[in-house]
Amino acid sequence: MVSNKKTIRVHIIDDDPADFLILDELLLGSTRYRFQLCHFGSLDEARQELLAPECDVFLVDYFLGRETACDILQEARRIHCEVPIVVLTGADSQKIDDEVLELGAADFLPKDEISLSLLERTIRHAIRHKEAELELQSLVKRDPLTGLGNRLLFEEILESSLARCKRSGGKLAVLFLDLDRFKEINDSLGHPTGDLLLLLISDRLKAVVRESDFIARIGGDEFTVLIDDLHSVGDALAVAHKIVLALSRPSPVGPHELNITASVGVALYPENGDTPIKLMQKADIALYEAKRNGVSKIQCFTANLQTQLERHLYIEKGLRYALEHDRFELYLQPQWTLEDQRLTGFEALLRWHAGADEMISPFEFIPVAEKTGLIVPIGEWVVSKVCEYLREWQQQGVSDCRIALNVSPLQLKSGRFVDAVEALASTHGVTLDRLEIEVTEESLLDGVEEHGRVANELVRLRALGVKIAIDDFGTGYSSLRYLRQFPADIVKIDKSFVSEGSVELKEPEICTAIVTMAKSLGMEVIAEGIETSRQLASLREIGCALGQGYLVSEPQNFKEASQRALRGRADGKAQ
Repeated sequence: MVSNKKTIRVHIIDDDPADFLILDELLLGSTRYRFQLCHFGSLDEARQELLAPECDVFLVDYFLGRETACDILQEARRIHCEVPIVVLTGADSQKIDDEVLELGAADFLPKDEISLSLLERTIRHAIRHKEAELELQSLVKRDPLTGLGNRLLFEEILESSLARCKRSGGKLAVLFLDLDRFKEINDSLGHPTGDLLLLLISDRLKAVVRESDFIARIGGDEFTVLIDDLHSVGDALAVAHKIVLALSRPSPVGPHELNITASVGVALYPENGDTPIKLMQKADIALYEAKRNGVSKIQCFTANLQTQLERHLYIEKGLRYALEHDRFELYLQPQWTLEDQRLTGFEALLRWHAGADEMISPFEFIPVAEKTGLIVPIGEWVVSKVCEYLREWQQQGVSDCRIALNVSPLQLKSGRFVDAVEALASTHGVTLDRLEIEVTEESLLDGVEEHGRVANELVRLRALGVKIAIDDFGTGYSSLRYLRQFPADIVKIDKSFVSEGSVELKEPEICTAIVTMAKSLGMEVIAEGIETSRQLASLREIGCALGQGYLVSEPQNFKEASQRALRGRADGKAQ
């Protein structure tokens, strides 16, 4: 709020000293407000002032030598200058008026109409309007839980800091950090406890960094820190070590004392990038590498990580091209009864021909698809192709073979997957009881943490007649309690318990436990990765009824799988 007693600092940008003297005489003659004036006679001086303004309002002459106030306004917008700018000119032009207002000017005043009262009113309104605008922006750009900035505000502050560094030759660092095992705490103790922990973490971060540094919360347990005025990489690492140490102290939250650790990724300007997107991307990649190396780890972005980033970008670009030009292919691996190898269905496996002689493994491209969000349209392509296959089989008289397809938690969380499945099945004239959705055990945990969103989507699918299978069972950290909560029909024993280089059944005790548990819950069991007749015999002995693996068939293209399905209809065998 503009007070009559407050000194209003006005910076005037005008290359004509006579015009400045006129404004100086008018404003210093005010009896309502105390004005403090400063004059900048060139655009270069003004640009420097925009980086760290020490005023309440700018009065800018439209014509500044070869340049105009539009250049000032564009620069102010680029670096997110938060001081209002009022433009003055001797030209009478509606076009100029519209132009400067479009670029963010607070107001526009013709010089031949200027009076003290008009200047006072214009300055007062410009300041009040900017204050209201900033207050509204703070609500949009703040994390509602911690009060820290959010991603949007962090990117704006980072862009402004980069602009200053580019002019002064300075350095800065971007730190990405997240809490190790936060999901487990959130899940076991509940979201209210998790929220209290995040508040404690944000307080500890504020206590560690300088006031000139900036902290934001950009995700569930993900924080970013901007370290400005950096002298060396050692300074950034020192702050990172302080953060790791501060967060590792025992954390009293309600009746609990929690032991938390954090991992940190670091990217530097100018070494690792000169834009917010590049620095944040590289800090994120460094964080991923830190977490891969254990807990409480700190990782700077390196040349090796640059190679990984380039590979990531290559795959991302290729995936987008593959979606647009239908470069994916589905292979189908038979599933069969262990007793007589009778065909019961297939599992659809996505393959990508990235070039004439290049096949990229799903283990490499699926994580990129998930990280970029491309997994959602790719997943819908898979559903469409599976429905197309089922329709073709139906026309050939094969109506009792299901096809299972793997689904990422991100697809279920997108909010559009179930509707897409229903619409695509209807378009192709396929009944949904011939579809099976496989979700990994990890999805069980994700579903619990996302307030039941995954579970709700699975319930919707099951209500439509779709079978639900839990893939890779036994490799995660879910409990029987989660298993009971989720609407599953089938449990798949992970191949690491079945074969994994062994002729005999690799982990018979674990396989027995899974079969017993699944039967007690009324679920079917499919053993994956069966490679030898001894493994098959052992699985039959413990009561497992279904399987898939190279013993009977490797994954096949659609033509080969269709021939097998037609033979299975004729003789009841998977061979």
